[in-house]
Amino acid sequence: MAGAVAASSAAACTASLAPNPTARDPVRRRRVPPLVAAASRRHGSNASPLLSSLPRDPFLNPRLRFAAAAAAEEGMAAEASAATEGAEAKPFSVLFVCLGNICRSPAAEAVFRNLVSKRGLESMFLIDSAGTIGYHEGNKADSRMRSASKKRGIEVTSISRPVKPSDFRDFDLILAMDRQNYEDLLSSFERWRHREPLPDSGPKKVKLMCSYCKRHTESEVPDPYYGGPQGFEKVLDLLEDACESLLDSIVAENASVSA
Repeated sequence: MAGAVAASSAAACTASLAPNPTARDPVRRRRVPPLVAAASRRHGSNASPLLSSLPRDPFLNPRLRFAAAAAAEEGMAAEASAATEGAEAKPFSVLFVCLGNICRSPAAEAVFRNLVSKRGLESMFLIDSAGTIGYHEGNKADSRMRSASKKRGIEVTSISRPVKPSDFRDFDLILAMDRQNYEDLLSSFERWRHREPLPDSGPKKVKLMCSYCKRHTESEVPDPYYGGPQGFEKVLDLLEDACESLLDSIVAENASVSA
């Protein structure tokens, strides 16, 4: 009798220790969030660099830990991609420079802006003009230049300002109308770099406007200020030639600048 009771008790104890398939297991039956589950399915069993950085929670199974790491990696990749796109979206900046910023450089700015607009590239460029002296600062462009440009369907609207140190940081390309403007820009850079941080690439950004001409052989854009109407027409002829080639060159050399 006693033996039978002991056997019955042992059987009951053994049964109580056996796994119950219907019992709720808080570890094994924890629901995997949809986003994490999807990441896990997508990445399979490949190891993740972020896996080791996750806390080793005993209630988080290895597959779930990997999925969480994969999701984190995807977030980091998306941020990096957005940052890259932002960098690529930075407009290409061009500054045109002459002596007083009332004749040649305002016209160059207007001609180039007009060409950029015709190609639908306005958002891809930052365009401005300046002078190596500030004598005419705050003034509109010379009325004779504005009139000559308007006859060609080009509006000159800029206001004169002098070149400033930050131009060597802010602009990708600085176009000098003549050799004296070119030398003055380089001299200003050397003087300013001792007063504030400027990029070493500053002087390399400065080029002569006529170096982009295709149909004309002149090496400089002459100052028309003391001449007659033909002088302004000549300036516009040179600028239209140079600006067309300039735009083609920038588009060809910069993948981010395209229609």
